[in-house]
Amino acid sequence: MARYSEDPVRYIVTFRVNSEEKKVLEPLAKRSGRSVSNFMRCKVQSIREHE
Repeated sequence: MARYSEDPVRYIVTFRVNSEEKKVLEPLAKRSGRSVSNFMRCKVQSIREHE
């Protein structure tokens, strides 16, 4: 069965983090109520807004 999304994924970007980075990133995302992917999207948007 095909997946449907209102906002289809156009690109997939992956990156590796070390254990220390993961220990920081996961709780930050959880505290914000977002997945790690959505947390990173919000941070990228925030950076763009403050340029």
